Amino acid sequence: MKFTDIQQKEFIEASDGRMLGYVNDAEISKEHGKIESFFLAEPKKMLELFSGNRPTIVIRLADIKVIGKDVVIVQSSVTEQG
Repeated sequence: MKFTDIQQKEFIEASDGRMLGYVNDAEISKEHGKIESFFLAEPKKMLELFSGNRPTIVIRLADIKVIGKDVVIVQSSVTEQG
């Protein structure tokens, strides 16, 4: 799968069905050259449309349970940065 393919999929939290966002970056291991985690941008809310300060959600590769045609199901304790 190409990185651009994963960027087009919605990330969904399995426990509550909440949409987490879309991938905008990834962390790659320097030693192994493999993806360790994805960084998601949360969907913009109405009041945040003019603000550039949106938290980034970090999803570890181990937390991904299913990669489907349109969505990625994640089961984790979500970490926010920023």
